[in-house]
Amino acid sequence: MENNKTIFIVILALLFQLGCNEPFDLKRNDIISDELVFDDPILADAFLFDLYDRAQFHIKSGNGNLNMGMISSLGGESRNYGVSWQTPYTQVLDVDYNENGLLGKVIDYYDYALIRECNQMITRLPLSNNLNKNFIDTRVSEARFIRAHAYFEMVKRFGGVPLVTDVIPVQGTSDQLYRSRNSEKEIYDFIKNEMDEISALLPSIPEADGRITKWTALALKSRAMLYAASVANFGSQQLNGLLGFPISDASSYYQASLDASNQIIQSGAFSLYKKSDDPVKNFGDLFIDENNNSEVIFVEKYDYDAGKSHQWDALAQPSGFGFNWSSNYTVYLETLEQFDFTDGATGKIDRSLYDDSTPIDPNRFFEQRDPRMRASIFYPGASFKNGTVFFHRSMTGTKEGWPATGPSKHTGSLATGLLVRKRTNPNTPDATRSSTDYIVYRYGEILLNYVEAAFYLGDPNGDMVATINQLRDRAGMPSLNLAQLTEEKIRQERRCELAFEDHTFWDLRRWRIAVAELNNVQRHRLHYRYDANTDKYTIEMAEGDLGGVRIHPERNYYYALGLNRLADNPALIENPGY
Repeated sequence: MENNKTIFIVILALLFQLGCNEPFDLKRNDIISDELVFDDPILADAFLFDLYDRAQFHIKSGNGNLNMGMISSLGGESRNYGVSWQTPYTQVLDVDYNENGLLGKVIDYYDYALIRECNQMITRLPLSNNLNKNFIDTRVSEARFIRAHAYFEMVKRFGGVPLVTDVIPVQGTSDQLYRSRNSEKEIYDFIKNEMDEISALLPSIPEADGRITKWTALALKSRAMLYAASVANFGSQQLNGLLGFPISDASSYYQASLDASNQIIQSGAFSLYKKSDDPVKNFGDLFIDENNNSEVIFVEKYDYDAGKSHQWDALAQPSGFGFNWSSNYTVYLETLEQFDFTDGATGKIDRSLYDDSTPIDPNRFFEQRDPRMRASIFYPGASFKNGTVFFHRSMTGTKEGWPATGPSKHTGSLATGLLVRKRTNPNTPDATRSSTDYIVYRYGEILLNYVEAAFYLGDPNGDMVATINQLRDRAGMPSLNLAQLTEEKIRQERRCELAFEDHTFWDLRRWRIAVAELNNVQRHRLHYRYDANTDKYTIEMAEGDLGGVRIHPERNYYYALGLNRLADNPALIENPGY
């Protein structure tokens, strides 16, 4: 979908036409009226595509898209390489998100400008006498999805926020301009009801790649209702119900998530990606294969030739494989430990072995771990672009094709000994031309949502074990039985399957374990020495962030709205603890 390019060409052409009026015509010729925009199919689509382009389906800001690693870094899965200048480092480590709120921070999201324009389309397009009903219903539903998604992004951060569904007049009264906060429950209920309504109006097959469908709406419902259920189950009510839910509401939200997931599952429209018999290759290809990918429900489209690209591949790939800036997303030991071994043994090795003297066999330590790890993380000896990735700081003996030491970006003080591999496309031609779509919703997540909701509902359909084993079978991991399917195991499976996909941080928050997992909790990195004579490493464990830590106190489950927003809107109430 050539969003920016289409909008620019259409509006430029129209302005040229309108600009040919008489020179003393007092009508403005540089503004296209609402009446014209919402009565013309090309202009209406241009307006809608601009909403798509502005929606935050994932964070992609920052010089060279450096902030694409922000949520993963906040969740303690990884961190950006540059200490002093990359915001995913300077806004993650040793940062206290206090009473000043998130304004000016990468993680902030409070986009009422986008919501206002969604409301314009939702209210004005149905008034057209020129557009057919199907066109109106579909476009309005897409705008309603984008609006609901914006509210979901805000409620995750702040809890209840003002629920605005009308177009606020620019010169409105105080009552019109200054809206008080709706409750967190009201926001989640709004999202649920909107998705229920528009899923009946949206097509099952998208009009074009990257367009919202019935299944996209159900996927948002599946995810959002699971979040609501978790907050009800593990959180507490505050500010007289403005934040949180009665715990008795948890079951109804789990059921809503389960039902939405089941609609997608039973539709048969999607299936787990299985184009290769090699589970490592298969899981890696899942994120870069755009040719009839059966798992993809919704993506944010990228196309360099259409004017929209990113630099993930240049930033993520290891040093020594073609791009000047690389090795940017370093991974912690704690993330590696989430991935068990293919024989079912725990991935958490006795840390006393990381003593820089005990030989460790890489064929066991790396190559026999969950294939999803090997597809998601660059590790010592990993293959990439017909080459080998090196992380060793020194080597005993010699080995053909192996350097005495790995690249400095893999061995220096900022390195952790592991790198994010997921979504890295080896075929990107140069640093600025990554065109790989970003998967927002995929079938694998829906299966995990289903299992988690079913677990807390008592497995009402009797199929949660079979469902989670679909994912493990695809990954090449041993099946689980009912006794093994604990809360901890379900969460671990989610962290392995969805690693580096912007889920872990939000999951830790909704499970209300972010304080235990993130607050002043030290992460670790690995240093390697390689013995070419024995083909083994000795490994040393060290602090992963040069003494820095993440800060996530209890109050951060609801971030502060902040002094500026409170000053702008006197009807707002601040969250507790600020």
